[in-house]
Amino acid sequence: MQITKPVKQSLPKQITLEIEKAIKNGIFKVGEKIPSEPDLVKEFSVSRNTIREAIQSLIQAGVLESRQGDGTYVLTNDRFEANIFTRLSNSKIQEVHEVRVSLEKEIVKLAAQRRTKDDLIEIKKALDEINATNGSFEENSEVDLKFHLAIAKASHNSIFYDLYKSISEYICFSVAKRLELTLIEEKLISQLHIELYEAIYSQNIEKAQETIDKILEI
Repeated sequence: MQITKPVKQSLPKQITLEIEKAIKNGIFKVGEKIPSEPDLVKEFSVSRNTIREAIQSLIQAGVLESRQGDGTYVLTNDRFEANIFTRLSNSKIQEVHEVRVSLEKEIVKLAAQRRTKDDLIEIKKALDEINATNGSFEENSEVDLKFHLAIAKASHNSIFYDLYKSISEYICFSVAKRLELTLIEEKLISQLHIELYEAIYSQNIEKAQETIDKILEI
């Protein structure tokens, strides 16, 4: 029997993994600047070259972005999300929408089947936040995404959750051609969000899928 010996990881690779872990755990948040090179050198007790190599690796992977004269920012939560964003940016908007529709229908079905009391609390909390928000289009999109992510989490399928999160964030924040909804459409979607929550609460799969279809049509 052939046994592959474990390979000792290089120091830059170890630092890369630690930075990725910090991003995943929310210590370094998406959209925010990571500590400067001197600070990271002090934090990890390694050379500046080691830090630079680790950061460059994450920049090439699409996780970080270097901004001249400003610093290095977190673009995505991990390499998986970075790869998905790259793929989405090279796809037609219609293709992205079709994938999202398929994911949404399966996610609400699983959420209706598997939701727990804690899941319902989180979904309701996000729903209340939607109803309380009357800000800009971007702010409304953010709270709407939070609601749908709470439902995706309630599906208890981590792959579905990660895929949905990547696709939805791309649609909400990266597609400049999205139009603002009319007041009538906003009220209708608000009512449909309530109906979707109630369908998941009562574990009515058919109603949940019918409702998500109506939301996506708008």
